[in-house]
Amino acid sequence: MKLKPLINKRKPMNKKAGIGIIIFFSVLLITLIMGFVAVMAWSIIDIASDELTPIMTDLGMVDSVNMSEASEYSFGIANTFIQSLPWVIGFGYVLVLIFTLVFVFIVGYSPHPAFIALYIVLMILLIFGCVIMSNIYQDIYTGTDEIAIRLQQQEMMSYLILYSPFIMSMIALIGGILMFTRQSSSEGGGTGGFGI
Repeated sequence: MKLKPLINKRKPMNKKAGIGIIIFFSVLLITLIMGFVAVMAWSIIDIASDELTPIMTDLGMVDSVNMSEASEYSFGIANTFIQSLPWVIGFGYVLVLIFTLVFVFIVGYSPHPAFIALYIVLMILLIFGCVIMSNIYQDIYTGTDEIAIRLQQQEMMSYLILYSPFIMSMIALIGGILMFTRQSSSEGGGTGGFGI
């Protein structure tokens, strides 16, 4: 009679263990996509800023208002902020990647070894997605248009996206080691084992 409640409690935890792995890979893939979108968006904004700033600063006097001076304060500050965004984007991107591993380590997530197959399949899909994304980025990066020039200026993010298949596979590998090697300690520690 006592075994039935234990079995009922374990079933939803099995599903939760699988969902945790899916969330881990989803965060990595979404981070890559968001990084790509952020870099492209910055490139477009930078092009617009380079076109608008000289025009706005050459307006001269309108009635008694010096529009050039006002534009230098507004558009000049905005342009300075836009020029510093590539480092902010790159730094934020790296922080998110590091946070995913730190989160796995701190939470102590340890799925059952039966989920290794799921983990490997998702890792392959992640690498496949990274290859597609890096190929798209490389096609744009190696061009000669205005966007390509802006992408080439973003050395940090360009490196992270172009080499994303290797970087993401290393993160997934380290994450897998942190997750699945924890099972031995949790098995011996009497905490229920495997996180299920």
